Amino acid sequence: MSGRPKRAPKRSKKYDEDDFEEDPSDLSEEVPLDDDESTEPDSEDEKPKKKRKAPPPRAKKQVQAFIEETGWSFQPPSLLYKAYGDPAPSNKIAAFDLDGTLANQKSNAQFPKDQHDYKLYNDKVIDKLLEYQRAGYKVVVFTNQGSIKTAVTGKQAAKIKARIDNIMAELGIDAQVFAATIPDPSDPYRKPATGMWDFMCLNCNGGLQPDKSQCIYVGDAAGRAGDFAASDKQFAHNAGLAFHTPEEIFGDIKGKRHVVAKAEKDEEGNVAASVSDNSGLAAAFMKLADHYAARSKMGGEENSKAHFAAATYRKLSGVIANWNVTITKANFKQLGTVQGVGKASVAKIEKYLNTGTFDELEGIDEFAGVGKKAPQMQDAGAAYANAFM
Repeated sequence: MSGRPKRAPKRSKKYDEDDFEEDPSDLSEEVPLDDDESTEPDSEDEKPKKKRKAPPPRAKKQVQAFIEETGWSFQPPSLLYKAYGDPAPSNKIAAFDLDGTLANQKSNAQFPKDQHDYKLYNDKVIDKLLEYQRAGYKVVVFTNQGSIKTAVTGKQAAKIKARIDNIMAELGIDAQVFAATIPDPSDPYRKPATGMWDFMCLNCNGGLQPDKSQCIYVGDAAGRAGDFAASDKQFAHNAGLAFHTPEEIFGDIKGKRHVVAKAEKDEEGNVAASVSDNSGLAAAFMKLADHYAARSKMGGEENSKAHFAAATYRKLSGVIANWNVTITKANFKQLGTVQGVGKASVAKIEKYLNTGTFDELEGIDEFAGVGKKAPQMQDAGAAYANAFM
């Protein structure tokens, strides 16, 4: 056995002592100093070392303007844009929203599943756009695509750009598309702000200033019953453009339009209508949904049917709660234009408006106010006419 002393284990070069937390047992107890005791170190070696300042946090790198080989360009902070074909500069602009106006989801989902999930608004769209083009209008699309956010070269951006490319290829017209990518309402390019319109006028119209008296903007977010917002109508107002809905320009939609179908409840558990006075009707259908949900837990052959009915009436309650005009006997059939609201549901609404109750809940005390006879919801026009009869 060698008489050599054992070497101390090598210290890792990766760390310094300061990288490890001190052991509390190694810390001596502090002794208070007398007034005449100096706090100065006795020697240079005992001088405390200056602590290194932490480096400042790195600022997020802002994406600079770029042009892709695919033809898409980017203008910071949030604008993607592209020309299709050879759109000629013009002082007449026919501008359109994209989703809900020129195209919808083929899957009928609220948001597109992939770049192939689209169908044109109806069969008249292409002919109408060509009609504008022949009349000397430049066709332009302004769309909010907030799911891209700041990742303008990411996977979501690629999917959305590919979907727009596919839609424009099917339309087959000369046009420009502008897409705002950040969902922040303060973003200058996001509708209803006019940043996209202003950028187009300044940079993408050959130096021509559009004559707003000969320009239009068409969009589905018009603040109507069932619309998710009024941002398109407000955008047109802010830009000084004449506003039209898709129905006014293209006619009826092919299929059904989407309405956000989520019923919100207040602190007491009551369904609250978002804009109009439909809370009572929405609550009635939520009670009906709860009734079928309870039945679905009992088992048996009717279990699946009851489960389906519960889901249907819960969704219908949400549609009603978000319908932004009061539902009456005169207008309730408009709900039939909404995705997921079939003829049976419309008939159920009519039944409640006429009788104030549902057959399934007759005499059930736990559903007080729904299972019993409730006041009928009178049509405002009929009530006005009756006052003079």
